[in-house]
Amino acid sequence: MDIENSLRFSRLLDFYGNLLTAKQRKVATMFFNDDISLSEIAGFDGLTRQAVYDIIKRVKTILEQYENKLGLYGKYIESKKFLTKKLDADCLSHFTNIWEN
Repeated sequence: MDIENSLRFSRLLDFYGNLLTAKQRKVATMFFNDDISLSEIAGFDGLTRQAVYDIIKRVKTILEQYENKLGLYGKYIESKKFLTKKLDADCLSHFTNIWEN
């Protein structure tokens, strides 16, 4: 997985991690945030490498589904773009519309 993709899933985990099971959240945090390999995670939790892979694959699907339905990360990115610019009346209006839709 490339760095941009890994960073994206790390951010999605920040937004939606509490909606995962405790085991999914723990494994995903180690994989995406702590950059721990599948084999190392398996060793920590007494799982097989394949089980850890399956959990990560499922978590990625779940996080994508949450983002597709709720769009919080997308709104965050869009909001961040506007906050880095000088907020004039038009930008402020657009910023407000992002969160109202």
